[in-house]
Amino acid sequence: MNRKSIFIIILAVVLVGALYFFTMERKSEEKPSNENTLNKDNEQSSIDEDTENKELDEIEVGKEAPNFTLRNLEGKEVSLKDYRGKIVLLNFWATWCKFCDIEMPDLQKLDRENEDLVVLAVDVMEDKNKVVDYIKKGNYDFEVLLDEKGDVAKTYLVSAFPTTYFVGKDGNLIGSVPGMMTYPQMNQILDSIREDQ
Repeated sequence: MNRKSIFIIILAVVLVGALYFFTMERKSEEKPSNENTLNKDNEQSSIDEDTENKELDEIEVGKEAPNFTLRNLEGKEVSLKDYRGKIVLLNFWATWCKFCDIEMPDLQKLDRENEDLVVLAVDVMEDKNKVVDYIKKGNYDFEVLLDEKGDVAKTYLVSAFPTTYFVGKDGNLIGSVPGMMTYPQMNQILDSIREDQ
């Protein structure tokens, strides 16, 4: 399967995810909020046009994914490049995001079932203790990184949670999915990536 086919599958997953997202929003009795925005003060964050154009060049599909180094929950520095040779599911999330909360058990299952995959869950701009409590409560054991200032999220143009990027074994960016994914969607993308690598 070629990269064009993978892109079409990822696009289909995005559309199905968007449909699911809007269906869930309608069913919700809560007032609509900016819960899925990057800014923890519930204000939509924005990136100025010059910065956005520069960053878009840096995260082009088929090119090397921007490397970063963040600390995990044990305080150890972890870099994206540490995982060359594995498929990386790079998930940007926050503890207050209800769709992230729904997605987390599926990320855990996917991480445990696939030796050639690593889940890097990047928490954006939250207190470490809050994140540690959340991860312990959910009994999650995939790698959690702390993007304390939100710099990595900005580099990857994250404006809503969850947002997921897929990085190939060669370190090149394969594509992204804005919004929540289901376990079957994750597996479909993973199978497509394997066929192409």
